[in-house]
Amino acid sequence: MPESEFSRMQQEALDRMREMQRRSRTVVNPPPPEPPPPAPPVNQPSRPTLDVNNLFKNILGDGFKLDSEKALILMMLFVLYKNKADIKLLVALGYLLL
Repeated sequence: MPESEFSRMQQEALDRMREMQRRSRTVVNPPPPEPPPPAPPVNQPSRPTLDVNNLFKNILGDGFKLDSEKALILMMLFVLYKNKADIKLLVALGYLLL
């Protein structure tokens, strides 16, 4: 076997070895994934503040005074009514509003 052919075969073996090493490195230590692009900011509409006094004043008129205790009882009445509470409990809470 001539010397030049042996050198060529040796060089090809080295090239194959380097290629296999390169492949094994990418399998063992994969490159980190690219981070996803940042999401565009979402513009949330601003919610108006709820003024309970004005709300009930508009609904019931000026003759009905609503303090914080009555507002709380009304909210409890609403929640309990939506959850199908006992009618006696709802009537009792309504009586407290008088």
